[in-house]
Amino acid sequence: MRSKYYWIGMFTLPLFVALMTMCGDRDTARISLTVKGAPDSTQVVVSRLALNQMQVLDTVCTVGGKAECRVTVNPGSPEFIYLTFGSDGVVSLLLQGRDRVSVAADWSRPSVVSIDGSEESVLMQEVNDGIRTFNHKFDSLFAEMSSAEAEEDVDRSSALRRELGLLYVRHKQDALQYVLRHRGSMTVIPVLYQVAPNGQWIFSEMTDALVMEQVYDTLHTLYPVSPYLAALADEVQSRRNVMDMGNILSDAEEVDFPEIALADVNGEMRSLTALKGRVVVLYFWDPSVMEQRIFNVGLKELYEKYSGRGLEIYQVAVTQDKTAWAMQVKEQELPWISVCDPSGASSAAVVMYNVSQLPAMYVISRDGVITARDLFETDKLGQEISRLL
Repeated sequence: MRSKYYWIGMFTLPLFVALMTMCGDRDTARISLTVKGAPDSTQVVVSRLALNQMQVLDTVCTVGGKAECRVTVNPGSPEFIYLTFGSDGVVSLLLQGRDRVSVAADWSRPSVVSIDGSEESVLMQEVNDGIRTFNHKFDSLFAEMSSAEAEEDVDRSSALRRELGLLYVRHKQDALQYVLRHRGSMTVIPVLYQVAPNGQWIFSEMTDALVMEQVYDTLHTLYPVSPYLAALADEVQSRRNVMDMGNILSDAEEVDFPEIALADVNGEMRSLTALKGRVVVLYFWDPSVMEQRIFNVGLKELYEKYSGRGLEIYQVAVTQDKTAWAMQVKEQELPWISVCDPSGASSAAVVMYNVSQLPAMYVISRDGVITARDLFETDKLGQEISRLL
């Protein structure tokens, strides 16, 4: 289930460092909340985004649909404050010290919120409304596409896939325009770290580091001690490092698909490009996930059927627990090339193949061309392997 905090995932990105709490004096912001139709004694939880998690500051109860609270805010930077009530009610605020904010919500329609007294919080509401609308359209189109695929309606499925792609592109264009218009507002940070319902980052390209850097430069002049900006600076540097790696690779001897060279359970280095001339299934996985271990059963059936005709599987475990990985390889008696990459999301293999989530799969032809990705239905994977052999 998606978090009610639509962009909370930004602080759990692998390249993101934990936020540092700020020391020093804090100012007080006051919030007056009215929830039309709320039962008396409805609990309202007041939280702050800090240290990679939501920090609960207070819990107040409504009387006649009204509640008031005070929160301490760092004087050197706005802070993200959240009010949650009922099963779906959530109000996102971006507060500075001494703000006096009035919030009006509706118990029967919790997404309908009006805010007065904080320009940044009003912008936060605009951001959240845009993200909510995009997520709703995305979920609807994705469900239609999945239904069409289940019915094997190829034309409808292809049309819906194109429509989904256009929705994604247009939303990123709108998000980029928002960032460029509001570079002096801290609300651009949740915009930069949006995650679509399928787990894809909206600003997922390495070159988006240039946009992030512009935002950082502008905001840092306004809020030089903000912990949110310290984290953003680290993200920019991480992406720039990846861009530099890409430039180095582009100057290297050209290969049809990026090389991976990692050790197997016996400590022997195994090269992916050495398999050129065979059909290769490159599979990134997490051995701790039961569903991914179960998928190995279907892979073994395909391997037994096609390995004699030229199929090879190069399986990369993305985990720091090499002992658990080796145990799974031996317990499941995996017959193909099994290697482990303990570097996680920052590893060269994960970056070069743009692996944003696990599992991830690529099918590579005898000529070294990637022909398919993420065929997790063994029937479809088998059809693609058979076609290439």
